[in-house]
Amino acid sequence: MTQNWDTLIIGAGAAGLAAGRKLFDAGQSILIVEARPRIGGRIWTDEAFADFPIDLGAEFIHGEEAATHALVAAAGFGTLDAPRKKKLQIGADGILYRVDQLPPPLAQTVRALFAAYADLAQQTWRHHDQSLADYLRTCGFDAQAIGLADVLLAQTCCASIETLSCADLAREMRVDHAGQQEFHIRQGYTALLQHYSRGLPIRLDCPVELVRWSTDGVEVVAGGEQLRAAHGIVTLPIGVLQSGTVRFEPPLPPAKTHAIAAFRMEPGTKLFYRFAERLWDDDLVYVCHTGLAARWWTPGYGRANAHVLCCFVTADRARRIDAMPEAAALALGLAEIGSLLGQPDLAKACVQAQRVCWAHEPFTRGAYAHTPPGAADARLHLAQPLANVLFFAGEATAHDTNPQTVHGAIESGWRAARQVLEQG
Repeated sequence: MTQNWDTLIIGAGAAGLAAGRKLFDAGQSILIVEARPRIGGRIWTDEAFADFPIDLGAEFIHGEEAATHALVAAAGFGTLDAPRKKKLQIGADGILYRVDQLPPPLAQTVRALFAAYADLAQQTWRHHDQSLADYLRTCGFDAQAIGLADVLLAQTCCASIETLSCADLAREMRVDHAGQQEFHIRQGYTALLQHYSRGLPIRLDCPVELVRWSTDGVEVVAGGEQLRAAHGIVTLPIGVLQSGTVRFEPPLPPAKTHAIAAFRMEPGTKLFYRFAERLWDDDLVYVCHTGLAARWWTPGYGRANAHVLCCFVTADRARRIDAMPEAAALALGLAEIGSLLGQPDLAKACVQAQRVCWAHEPFTRGAYAHTPPGAADARLHLAQPLANVLFFAGEATAHDTNPQTVHGAIESGWRAARQVLEQG
């Protein structure tokens, strides 16, 4: 087979761009093909909604040691602290409490939940994996506490607490090297990826239909063209791989297909609201409660005149909000947060609002991937190369770092690129 490129990369999200950057800088001829008319994948920054960049998808740098910081520094960009853990507020019985001022019974429950969660990493799960919900039940927590844990712990993983693998959570805790602090990028995530990918050969509006692979190389049918290379890197989201919209010839082997099928990719939805003035305390950073619009933060925290609230929900909550007409969903969110903030007329002060449903995005089909009990090895199996020709990256493959994060996706792209370069 005549090779047109050294490596073809499918997907121009964080993983695909990271792989492309490393290979291109190593002197390889590469091509990145992307179905969307933009780069970024689940990173998508809106410059028009407010007076500062709003990230409609991935938003935070998770960890003071995350690999993303080096890219931010290289671009000459800056970050803002997003101290969500320190400034967590919890809504209970219609009242919003700072986490350090909770009523004693609730404070005891929250402390116990976080302690039980942290203890996951100290246990051996390989032969008795269970859901986070079942684990908490064995720890003696009641249904009300588990409902709170669903919001505080499972929703962060874009998962239901009933389907979230303890073994996978423990693995991540053990390999975490990013840290606990969180940050926003001043210029937004898209600007960072645009800088990072400068000079890379990328074809947009080029959806892949077929990937043929053999020991001789890969042939990708995309955008009506046949593209050939010695190696291929697949960075498609799990939801797309599960959909079958991209075919493989020959079909992927059972270990790979079983790994893909094992994942769960739940909906993830954001509701954004802009106001003419800030109607909440300067210290408002992160709010959780057990309503439908359960998790809130202030995307503009640390900026002047940034009057925006964001609600992010996943799994069943997102599914229910997605099923509503947009106006009804936005009204519900405002009613719930307005009640907690003591601002029942918050809707009157809202000047712009929008909903972003990632489950409805055809080239994503959900938020982030998680593994159910008994499937914690799926990340490692998904990451395994095939015939030293076809390689896999993306946040779902991040078995040695944090999945469900941008830096996890970036590190997976670097890993796949190293595997390609090892082939000579």
